[in-house]
Amino acid sequence: MVRNEGSKMTGENKKSLKKLICTGMVILALVGCVTAPAAIVTSTYEFLPEQSTLVQTGGMSGHSTTYSVEGQFQLTVDFDAGIGSFDQVNATYGDGYSIGDLFNMTELVGTVVSDMVIDFEGQTREFGFDIHLGLTFMNDSLHLTGGFVESLPDGCAYDLDAIAVPEPVTVCLLALGGLALLRKQRASRAEM
Repeated sequence: MVRNEGSKMTGENKKSLKKLICTGMVILALVGCVTAPAAIVTSTYEFLPEQSTLVQTGGMSGHSTTYSVEGQFQLTVDFDAGIGSFDQVNATYGDGYSIGDLFNMTELVGTVVSDMVIDFEGQTREFGFDIHLGLTFMNDSLHLTGGFVESLPDGCAYDLDAIAVPEPVTVCLLALGGLALLRKQRASRAEM
């Protein structure tokens, strides 16, 4: 008589499996960084509206208005070439105004300052006001700050201070890849 003692996972086994998956993903990331010929990364990020604001100040009345920013953008970084770019921006502020259009984000030129910082420079579409945005990678998110000033007598200043996280689908795909690798590893062990 054969007993199937491995059919139920105990809490300890689940913890071990989680550690194994996390360790495997870290090892794969490290191996990928060492063996990859080019370090081009494209990711989709989603703004956290409760932590992402656009402040508009100035104008004839000298007003100040704070808007929440929501939506997502696609960021591509080529660490070898030292450049970064916003490929798509589908994010809004206020009554549905495009943050991508306001900051002309897909036309900004990104310079990789370090593994953690990218500076973006460019100009607005209308009137050519200088734009500066700084992007800083933090643990599992990024911080996007900066803005521009309309150099006109009744012009406004626009200051962005936003936090964005990888899109949930991107995180899920990474987790599924780790699980597939673990399954393949188990199958290889079973054949031995």
